[in-house]
Amino acid sequence: MDISLDCIPCIVEGYTRLLQTGMLPEEVREPGMRRLLDYLANVDYRQSPPVLGRELHRMIRKDLDDPDPYRHIKADANRMMLDRYPELEDMVAGSEDPFDTAMRLAVAGNAIDFAPRHQLDVMETIERVLGTPLAIDHSGQLREELASAATLLYVGDNAGEIVLDRLFLQQIDLPGRRFAVRGGPVLNDATLEDARTVGMERLAEVITTGDDAPGAVLEGASEEFREVFETSDVVIAKGQGNLEALLDSDRDVYFLLITKCELIARRVGVERGDFVVGKALGR
Repeated sequence: MDISLDCIPCIVEGYTRLLQTGMLPEEVREPGMRRLLDYLANVDYRQSPPVLGRELHRMIRKDLDDPDPYRHIKADANRMMLDRYPELEDMVAGSEDPFDTAMRLAVAGNAIDFAPRHQLDVMETIERVLGTPLAIDHSGQLREELASAATLLYVGDNAGEIVLDRLFLQQIDLPGRRFAVRGGPVLNDATLEDARTVGMERLAEVITTGDDAPGAVLEGASEEFREVFETSDVVIAKGQGNLEALLDSDRDVYFLLITKCELIARRVGVERGDFVVGKALGR
């Protein structure tokens, strides 16, 4: 999925929000913004937004001389959701359809995201997703494919969110479960450290994309990740970054997400803020 001109204001606003956190020292703010605008003026837009995000956040980490400036944000998100894990686990266990409830909680977890223009509250989102029809609902097909599958690749998105992915994985009893995180720190996306923190390795083999893009960009991914992506019986990918990276791939992917911008919503045929469990969207 190529970059749209609609993406540019969001990128600049995201950088401005970063400034508001106080994460960037005063002396690097203006030079950093100038480098960002210069980069946006000259970059090739015939690439996916996660590729652009990878380069921009490499610039930010260089400006900060910090390999993982979002580590505290990620740690807080993981802690917040782990504190609620017993309550949410009981909610799933006590529901009429634990698979559906856990799947919806995983979708709601996509609210935990530093990047989008419109920020969402995860607990309020959980309440909504449990009582709202999915705008795209291919969950019946997903159940059927999982029932006959031996291997699953589940591509995670953000720290904190992966706690709810873990709840969903508990409902998917397959011998070959792999959970993919980013190959290096970028934004608040989950890395190996986050996966270990939330205990993901108890449920699945944890691998990385081999890349620090905020999405599973196949062109930059490791050979291991590409092989697992191509050969897994079922692939589930969480969030907009993974959708932007994998939407035009050659294989079927189940995308679980909240549509957080008009561009993505239009591409998949829903409204911004809708809940989606969709297979091979946008083709």
